[in-house]
Amino acid sequence: MGLYFSRVELKNWRNFKTADVALAHRVFLIGPNAAGKSNFLDVFRFLRDLVTEGGGLVSACNSRARGGVGKIRSVYARNNPDIAIHVEVSSTEDGQPRWRYELGFGTTSSKDDTPAVRREAIYRWSEVDASFVSMRQERPDRYDVDDPVRLRQTLIQQTSENKDFRELAEFFQSVHYLHLVPQLVREGQDPVPGTIGLDPFGRDLLDRIRHTRKSTQEARLKRIGEAVKLAVEPLENLELTIDDKGRPHLQASFQHWRPRGAYQDERQFSDGTLRLVGLLWSLQEAGGPLLLEEPELSLHTAFVARLAPFIARAQKRSSGRQILLSTHSAGLLSDEGIGPDEIVLIRPAKAGAKAGEGSEAVSGASQAQIRSLMEAGLTAAEAALPRTEPAQAELFGRQPI
Repeated sequence: MGLYFSRVELKNWRNFKTADVALAHRVFLIGPNAAGKSNFLDVFRFLRDLVTEGGGLVSACNSRARGGVGKIRSVYARNNPDIAIHVEVSSTEDGQPRWRYELGFGTTSSKDDTPAVRREAIYRWSEVDASFVSMRQERPDRYDVDDPVRLRQTLIQQTSENKDFRELAEFFQSVHYLHLVPQLVREGQDPVPGTIGLDPFGRDLLDRIRHTRKSTQEARLKRIGEAVKLAVEPLENLELTIDDKGRPHLQASFQHWRPRGAYQDERQFSDGTLRLVGLLWSLQEAGGPLLLEEPELSLHTAFVARLAPFIARAQKRSSGRQILLSTHSAGLLSDEGIGPDEIVLIRPAKAGAKAGEGSEAVSGASQAQIRSLMEAGLTAAEAALPRTEPAQAELFGRQPI
């Protein structure tokens, strides 16, 4: 059964002192620069890192990208500095709740930045009780009290402990993130065994394609080639080749005045072509939630305006795989098929008790004005995007340098 994240609640996570937002099968994160869109997506990467082989709580916190508990903890945290992530997971088929996972963590002491579980609880939905039912005793338990070192590991990361909720662990493990950097694809690298599919910047894109079953690989590349040809007219015959050193390359023929054209590979492809190929390949892959950072980058506005319906069709083909993406593009958000429940606004909190307390994450469906405007026929670009504009943006062009 396909699953998706249907709710996320945060406490003291990076930009967010608190956050609680419902999520749809397709989510468009919008907001000003530095408000926390990437940090919001990183919540789901963090959950994946908890259960990835060779990962776990300590590894997830101390990764190069996160830099330890002290860097993860929100600067707005005060009396209770522990970090908390709560997520609910539902079925993509009927929207029925399936799981709830709650994790709170901090450090072992004020002088030691070693991550430690403060609280961990796993619940499964019971149709009989119409509520979430605990799968096991909440942590810390008596074993943790006797041996505090155990708190350096979560239950969900341990195969010896997670048998009864392994479906949830495998769902976390299925999260994939993509923010493809074309130059890194061109440079290539020899993949580390067991890490293919985990590189956030697309270094492993060619190896992901290479390790796909031949018939599936050829069918996907054919579809991608047909789609990319609409953007890059001279491109023909996109295929994967292996050089004499055993390294994979994406190759295509570019038609010109010579009858047979000229073959080029990813080292000659434009940034836009590489980003489009990476996006289209990722959309065709099987798996859990797909996290995308600004997929409109380097693409012509004519194609950006058609990305949202294209993604919707790709989701149907992949049995409803959840897609969460960040964007600044009015063109992408101009599609009339985007609903207010698919919009999440990430913006500095300015109202009431939350003013000056970091960022907030709110669903477009929870904002009466946005909901009314979109129900009246306005697009997300018209009804929601202007509400994330920095207050003094109009002064930017007048600012002397």
